[in-house]
Order: sequence, then C-alpha cells, then structure tokens
Amino acid sequence: MKALSFEGKGFEYFKIWIVNIILTIVTLGLYHPWAKVRNARYFFANSKLEDQNFEYHATGKQLFIGYLIAMALVIAYVILQQVSPIGSLVAIGILFIAFPWIIWRSMKFNMRITSFSNVRFGFVGGLGGSYFNFMVLPILIFIAFYLPPLAMGIAAKTMLGSSVKLASAAILVGTIVSWVVAVYIYGLMKKKNTKYMINGSRYGQGEFSTDVQAAPFVIILLKTIGLFIVAVAIILLLAALLAASTGLVSDLMQLAPNLEDPQAIEETFRNPMVIALIAFFYIGFIFAAIILFSYSYARQRKYIYANTKLDGEIAFASSLGARKIAWVSVSNMLLVIITLGLATPWAKVRMARVLLENTHVDTSMGFDNYISQKQDEQSSLGEQIGDAFDVDVGIGL
Repeated sequence: MKALSFEGKGFEYFKIWIVNIILTIVTLGLYHPWAKVRNARYFFANSKLEDQNFEYHATGKQLFIGYLIAMALVIAYVILQQVSPIGSLVAIGILFIAFPWIIWRSMKFNMRITSFSNVRFGFVGGLGGSYFNFMVLPILIFIAFYLPPLAMGIAAKTMLGSSVKLASAAILVGTIVSWVVAVYIYGLMKKKNTKYMINGSRYGQGEFSTDVQAAPFVIILLKTIGLFIVAVAIILLLAALLAASTGLVSDLMQLAPNLEDPQAIEETFRNPMVIALIAFFYIGFIFAAIILFSYSYARQRKYIYANTKLDGEIAFASSLGARKIAWVSVSNMLLVIITLGLATPWAKVRMARVLLENTHVDTSMGFDNYISQKQDEQSSLGEQIGDAFDVDVGIGL
C-alpha cells in the first residue's frame, strides 16, 4: 500500500487565497467561479500518488454560468419572501424536489473534470438512483423518527382516556420501535448512498466497486450516540462542579421563586459566572460535536475504503484515526479564530495533508502498467467519439 501525499504549502496557498478574496470583493462576487478554479487546481496539482498528480479541468467560464443561475435563484427567493410568503414556500418545495437532480449533475460534472495521470474520472449513476438515495430514504428516516411517536401519542390518549400510565407506556413503546426502524433505515441509506456513488464511478473505463453492508454503519451510529450521551454527562458534571465551586447554585436557587420577575432574571443573567457557565456549555458542545463527527467520519471512511476496489484488483485503505482528524479540526478552528481568519489557508492545507497521507492505494499489482493501459483506452475512446461528431473531444472526455 502506498499513501497519497500533499505537497502544498500554507504560505504558497495564502498568496492564491488572498488574491482570490481581493478580486472577489472588487468584482462584487463575480470573480468567485475563477477563484474556485484556482483553489481547486492548486489542491489537485499538489495531491500525488507515486509522483503522479491529479488535475482539475474546469474553467471559470464553465462555472460562471451556473454561478449566475444560482445567484439569480437566491435573489428571486429573497424577493418572493418579501412579496409572497406562499411563493417562498413553493420555491423551497421546488428546490427540495430538484435537490437530487442537482447532486446528480454535480457528481457527473465534478468527476468528468477530474483526472489522474491524464486519465479522466467519470460517473454513470442514474438520476433515479439519486432521487432514491437523496430524497426517498431521508424522507423515510424523517417519517420513522417523528411521525409514529406522534401518532402513537394521539391514538393512546384517544383510546385509553384517563389511563395516563397505559398511554405513557404506549407512547414509549411506539417511540422506541419507530426509532429502531429509523436507525436501521439510516444504515440502509448509508449503504445505498455509498454503493450508488462508488459503483457509479469510473476511472477511464475502469470501474470502482464496493460491497458495504448496513450493519457496520448502524453500529458506528449507535457508538456515536453512546459517546454523545457520555459527552453530555461529562459537560453537565463539570458545569455542576463549576457552579457549586463559585456559589452560583445558591444564586440560581434564589432565582427559582422569581421566574416571573423579568428584572430578577435579567440581573441573574448579568452575573459574570452565569455568562461563563453559558459560554462553557456552548464551547463544550462545539468541541463535543467536532470529536463525535471525527469519530463517525473516521470509522465510516475506514470501513468504506477497506471494501472498495478498482476493477476488482486495486484495493484502498484509510488509516485516518478519530483522534488525528479531531485534533486537526479543533486546532484549525482555534487557529482561524485567533488569527481572525488569516490562518484559513494553513488550516485547509493541514486538513488536505492529513486526509491524503492517511489514504492508501495498493500499487503492488502492476499499478504503472494499469495506468498506462487506462491512458491507451482513454485515448482510443476519445478518438472514436471525435470521429463520430467531428469535434476534438479527446481532452474533454
């Protein structure tokens, strides 16, 4: 297994980043597509495997048309909000219906404009699969999570009348069952999403394939939920110790009889220790969220890569650990905050480096010969299409 590498430097990217920001501001946002292209080309060119790099082939002009359409839609939505609330709801509904189509078109475009060692990637997944994965399954999760407990509650109160205990038991059982179903559908959704995106991806004429199952995703989710409960308990315990050690508990107890007095509430929340306690909760939950996301992301990434191959021969692996990605995420956030955003380029470079250096490709099975074969196949296919349509499409395939 060979690890990918990232050879970009923070200061190198800073020069691109700051120029992009200045030009975007001066042009009132119109330069944004070209800025996006410059950023992408820098990161792709510095992402390498065995001294061969990725390339990003989109142009600012290509992205500019889509950018104008997106801006026009945003402006239209803002105007609709002011003129007709119903119209704005209709616009949100249209966007919701179009969302899977947008994802599908984006995946096809982004894969087509990406190449490695002069061989283009591609995506052949169908539009129907996008709607199933990114609309039907999320709706099923929503229904399983929210509607059955509500329906059970209404039904229990209607049928059982004054029997509060039986009604409560029915609601509890219904909620647990529906949440179990929601968790299973989540695992199924992750399985289907992963297969749709990976099995539909191509490298030249080479096919990516994966054979993931729903159960590992469910296990990762349940472990993440368990860690969330532990994190909440730790935050509450530390907050209680902080409140007890500063005498804040007695102040809050004095406030309890005066909850209807706005002045008493205002005076309490002016207390520096109350402010500090609220800040502690806020910061604590931010750090907990980052750590939990890092755990889930690292575990899912490792499982997916271990079960993915290219043409059934070239295997992949991820060595990214939860602690490593969490440390980079937290330190990047602090770095950006302390420098008022100026450290953003260094943060992006650090994240790209940790992701790539923990991504491995099996190059032991004649990898160089495989790449050469794909280059020959792509060149031949491009020439055939060019002959058919009398245009030069070899480089754009």
